[in-house]
Amino acid sequence: MQNERKVLVSALLKAEKSGYSNIILDSILNETDLNSVGKAFVTTAFYGVLERKIAIDFILNNYLKKPISKTPPYTSAVLRSAVYQMLYMDKIPNSAAINEAVKLMKKSKERGNSGLVNAVLRNVSNEKSQDILNGLTEPDIKYSVEKWIYNRLISDYSEKKINSFFENSLLPPPVFIRVNTLKEDAFDLVREEFESIGATIKPTDFEDFYATYGIKNVEKLKTFKNGLFFVQDYSSRFAVASLDAKPDERILDCCAAPGGKSFSIAMDMQNKGEVISLDIHSHRVDLIKKGAERLGLNIINAAVNDATNYNNDLGLFDRVICDVPCSGLGVVRRKPEIKYKREEECNALPEIQSKILRVSSQYVKSGGRLVYSTCTLFKSENDNVVAEFLNNNKEFKLVSAYRQNNNDTLTLMPPCDLGDGFFIAVMERL
Repeated sequence: MQNERKVLVSALLKAEKSGYSNIILDSILNETDLNSVGKAFVTTAFYGVLERKIAIDFILNNYLKKPISKTPPYTSAVLRSAVYQMLYMDKIPNSAAINEAVKLMKKSKERGNSGLVNAVLRNVSNEKSQDILNGLTEPDIKYSVEKWIYNRLISDYSEKKINSFFENSLLPPPVFIRVNTLKEDAFDLVREEFESIGATIKPTDFEDFYATYGIKNVEKLKTFKNGLFFVQDYSSRFAVASLDAKPDERILDCCAAPGGKSFSIAMDMQNKGEVISLDIHSHRVDLIKKGAERLGLNIINAAVNDATNYNNDLGLFDRVICDVPCSGLGVVRRKPEIKYKREEECNALPEIQSKILRVSSQYVKSGGRLVYSTCTLFKSENDNVVAEFLNNNKEFKLVSAYRQNNNDTLTLMPPCDLGDGFFIAVMERL
C-alpha cells in the first residue's frame, strides 16, 4: 500500500501549480491503493493545509532562516503537511508527524533538507507554537486569506460579517441535493442509502431539496448513479427559483456546466418545454449531457457556445440565466485555494461579466426574465456590473428575487444563510 503522507504531499504540490482542489484530490485518490482510512486522512489534511496555509506559513517562518516562500517546493509541502498534523489533528502524535516527514525527505530529491525539516518541526512541536497560533490577531493570517481580498471585502461589508464568513469557511460544509421527483420512490430510496452509510439528510425550505452531512463523494452512491438525485448548492437553488421557470417555456442557461442549474430548471418545468444549456468547453458540455441522461431530463439540449459572443441561431427565450465566471469567493469553504487568488486576475473579471450579461440580455423576449448570478461576494462583480447594465439598457428593470419583495439584488452569505456565498439579480424586459 502506498504511503498516505507521500500521497498527501503529491496532492499539495499539484495544488501549488494550479487547478481545482477537488479535481486534483479526486484524480490522485483514484490512482492510489489506499484504504478508506488512508484516503480520509489525505482528504482531511489536504483541505486542511489549503484552508490554513497562510497561518501555517506564519508559524514556519518563526523557525526558518529563509521564508517558506523561498524554500524548495517538496520541502515546503512536507513542512506544511506535518505542521497541519501537529497543530490541527489531535489524534496524531507530534513524534509521528515529525518522523514520517523526515522519512519522506530522506527518500526525495531534496534529501539534503531532511535535517532542516527535522529541526524546524521539533521547534514547532513545543508549546510556543500553539501559543502563537492561538494569539493570531491579524485576520488575513488567522483566516488564511490574501490581505487584498480581506480588505476589499470589509470595504463592501462589515468587518464582523466578513470575519464570521471566514470563520465559517473553516468548517465542513453540507452537500445539498435535489431529489428527482420524476423517479418513483426517489426520496425513500435516497434516504435509505444515506442512512445506511451513516450520513444525515435534512429537509430545507425548498421542496425536494436536502442538506446532507457526513459524506462528500455522493457521486459514488447507487442512488446517484441511478439518477435519483443531483447536487446543487442551496444558494444556487435561489437563483433558479428566481428565474421562475414554467412548463412549456423556452429557457436559456448561458454558462451551464456542470449542469445543476439546468437540471433544477428542467425539474421546475416538470420536464416539459425546452432548456438550452451552453458552455464554452466541450468536455463540460459532455458532463451536462451525461447528467441529463442519468436524470431522465429529455428537455435539456446542451451545446458548446461562447457566452461573450451573440449567437443569432439561438433565437429568443422566455427566461435566461447567466451564472457568470467569477472570483468564486462564496465557495471558499469548498475550494480553499480561492483565498489565494491574484488581485489582477479578479480585477479582469467585471469586463467579461458585463459582456456576458449584455449578450445574454439580447436573447430575452419582451416581457421575459433575465437572472444574473455569481458565487462571489465582491460588489465589483455583482451590484456594480448590474448597475452599469441597467444604466445602459433602459428596457430592463430590476425586480424581486425569490422570497424578496423590494425589487433589489440578493446577496447570500454563510453562516447567516445556509448555502454558499452567492449573488442574484433578477431583471425583466419591458
